[in-house]
Amino acid sequence: MKAVIFDVDGVIVDVRESYHYAIKETAEHFLGREVPLKTVKEIKFSKAINNDWDVTYEVIKHYGGEADYEELVEKFTEIYERLKDRERQILSADFFRRLKEAGIPLGIVTGRPKRDLDYVLDRFKIREFFDVTVDEDDIVDKNLRKPHPFPLHLCMESLGAHEGIYVGDNNADYEMVHFYRKIYSKPVKFVHFNKVVDLKIPSDFTTDREEELTNYLLREASPSREGERVSPL
Repeated sequence: MKAVIFDVDGVIVDVRESYHYAIKETAEHFLGREVPLKTVKEIKFSKAINNDWDVTYEVIKHYGGEADYEELVEKFTEIYERLKDRERQILSADFFRRLKEAGIPLGIVTGRPKRDLDYVLDRFKIREFFDVTVDEDDIVDKNLRKPHPFPLHLCMESLGAHEGIYVGDNNADYEMVHFYRKIYSKPVKFVHFNKVVDLKIPSDFTTDREEELTNYLLREASPSREGERVSPL
């Protein structure tokens, strides 16, 4: 069985007006100075840091500051709660419905805390489409969190999938898939959905269009179409 697993930020929802600004404002709170949004994005994407609390900590260090991590998380959460309604859906409910109707098992592997993931799934009414979700709170050992491949392994095992496709948008997503292949030796393709962030990342398929993504996933993962490919003429 082949499953399709999704990142959330930058794939299902656009977080440029929420998480990115939460990083910026939290860092500014501890530094007492303005932090350019451009610098926030450069640090996040160049260092392939998946957790935005960790990104915030790196931004503060970049400017020679320091912060208690627990206080940082508390302030970040306060700011994100104020900004979260700015998030906009990228992939539509109809997109996920078409995949489910084709019989494809769907999962999520995200660096979001469970509360933030629940907010997205409920706000955009897409919870019903996902068979398994793995969020930051599901991985107790911080060393095993994305981009470590363990969250992807956990999702694949929970889905009972022997093959998979992971749809992500940044280097942390690519690294997770890359090392999953090496450690767990199961075939998982990486799809770079670059609708929001156009980075140069190795991938098995790249697109910024929902329809192209739909057609690719149906072709690659649909059980009925797979059966057609292997059936003798």
